[in-house]
Amino acid sequence: MGKPKARGNKQGSVYYRKDRKCWVAQIVVGWRPPVKNDAHASPIKKTHSGFKTKKEALAALNKMLNGESPVQNKVLLDEVFTSWREYYSPRVKEKTMKDNYVAAYKHFDPLKYRRMETITAAELQDCMDKCPAGKRMHQLMKVTAGLIWAYAFDNDIVKKDVTQNLYIGKHTQTPRKPLSQKDVEAVKDLIGKEKYAVYIYCQCYLGFRPGEFLEIKKDQVKSEVIDGETVYYIVEGIKTEAGIDRQVIVPKQICQYVLDRLAIEGTDYLFPKYCYRIHTDQFTGFKKMTTRYYNDSVFKPIMARLGIEECVPYSARHTYANKLKKAAGDDRDKAALIGHTDYNFTRAQYQTSPLEDLKIVTDSIE
Repeated sequence: MGKPKARGNKQGSVYYRKDRKCWVAQIVVGWRPPVKNDAHASPIKKTHSGFKTKKEALAALNKMLNGESPVQNKVLLDEVFTSWREYYSPRVKEKTMKDNYVAAYKHFDPLKYRRMETITAAELQDCMDKCPAGKRMHQLMKVTAGLIWAYAFDNDIVKKDVTQNLYIGKHTQTPRKPLSQKDVEAVKDLIGKEKYAVYIYCQCYLGFRPGEFLEIKKDQVKSEVIDGETVYYIVEGIKTEAGIDRQVIVPKQICQYVLDRLAIEGTDYLFPKYCYRIHTDQFTGFKKMTTRYYNDSVFKPIMARLGIEECVPYSARHTYANKLKKAAGDDRDKAALIGHTDYNFTRAQYQTSPLEDLKIVTDSIE
């Protein structure tokens, strides 16, 4: 944080706060008497912050010295976001708020301590342009900013919405390379040798997105007898484009692996992270595995050992999609399994395919 520069007695001061990236105007409005053995009285200061330039801070300082209010609305963006989050959280799932809106808002950090009414569309656009993430995050940034400004407008914090013309940008999406069947078999050969190889193998036969896959809990695994055969399936229970309560059949290729994982004690998650005391082999328990750990410490190292290039955790979902394309069954049932609304066909809001029809598809995948 910057220090106030002397401007002469009773003239106040302005300074720049590096931590908040804004200018501050400050005046002394009184003095506190000495406390105990303190030989000096301490000043009582009045401060206004959130100014973009030193010129704005000096103008505010002059108003403060004349007894005027320097700003009509001094609410900071971060204060509005906190208030909006409390207001909006009951309307969405906790995971949606955290992974989408909060994650998108973090890219507006350079503006968080600015007075909201002074923030321009150009400054918001600059944050979006500097965001290194892909198209999805840019879309979320625009949506999040729009929701915050709409909330601020409704509460008379800003006079206009400056988010309507934010530009997401042109994004070229590089197709994710799926694992070939040969690659999948190579991963299977590592099961029992590499602790997490079974995770990748199972993801290739379940088709969940990495985040969805790592969220699966044991109580989401259900069973039903169909034509005398016990069929296991996973109820996702997370809202997707295809609705909620998506049901994914556990194919025969991974059924025993899933049953083995259900028998593991000490964790609610089907695919958790194994934790060890640092620099030792002493197991300390399980915890939820993050997508970052799965990518950096599980998927990439195993792919490197197998000599498989250009694949990422999402590639396992594309592998599953390719398996579905070659499988028997109705396209609508394939859409229900992978959780798409557009898989060259139209889906209703909620999954309606019975397990019997889904089983026809999964029984025929390679």
